[in-house]
Amino acid sequence: METRDKLFTEEQYRKQLAGYSKRCKQLESSIMEIINAEKEHIQLYSAPNSNVAYNKTVTLFGCKLNSFLTKYSVGEDMEVLKYDYNDLLETLTNHWTITGMYVQMLWMLSIGIMLDTDEQNIRILSSMVDNENVNDALYDFLIKYRLTDWERCSNTVLFPVPYQSALSIISSNNQSKELSIQKLEKYLKKEWYRGHSDCAWHDDHKYGIRHDGYWSFESGALVKILGLDDSSLKGLPYYPYDMVHWNENKI
Repeated sequence: METRDKLFTEEQYRKQLAGYSKRCKQLESSIMEIINAEKEHIQLYSAPNSNVAYNKTVTLFGCKLNSFLTKYSVGEDMEVLKYDYNDLLETLTNHWTITGMYVQMLWMLSIGIMLDTDEQNIRILSSMVDNENVNDALYDFLIKYRLTDWERCSNTVLFPVPYQSALSIISSNNQSKELSIQKLEKYLKKEWYRGHSDCAWHDDHKYGIRHDGYWSFESGALVKILGLDDSSLKGLPYYPYDMVHWNENKI
């Protein structure tokens, strides 16, 4: 198996995945224990059982997302990742908030578009965005691609660095697709990674302990939506080329 993100070895990724699997099972067991205790009206913690279960489920989603990223980075087959995506969505449902989770929703929408997920899955994600009353042009653009009845139409992004550049890529497509791909290449080479310097995962590969992979999933979604020729982006760091093209040449 050829790794997609070369910053870690396959052995390192596999070790990491084993750790995530163990942690996810522990969290799932703990959540089930809380649910069963709640049915018996047994309070397990000083905080309400429901609050603890909610927080543990958010943590579980993070663990599963880390595992998903690592699987893509190590070179896992896309059919496996499609299954994992549905599991991710089920875990996230009713457990998302815009506070501290903007990137996670951006990734879920973008990955869903690239993987041609069911319309109902996009509706579930869009409902979470709507319930939080989020006004974000990039969210709106992605959702509108799959849900033509989506009514929000924002002109700005919540995090201009680095996502304002993504809006520029979209608007440039009206002039020429060549200009859009040029801007996307610049975004990937000079803006995307630097624009996430405040994220916990930034530079994690330098420590050799844990690295899930660095992926600009929104870039892949934009290529698919705008119909861009991404041949010049193949092999470029951060660009999820295999996810964009996973369904080509299938019988």
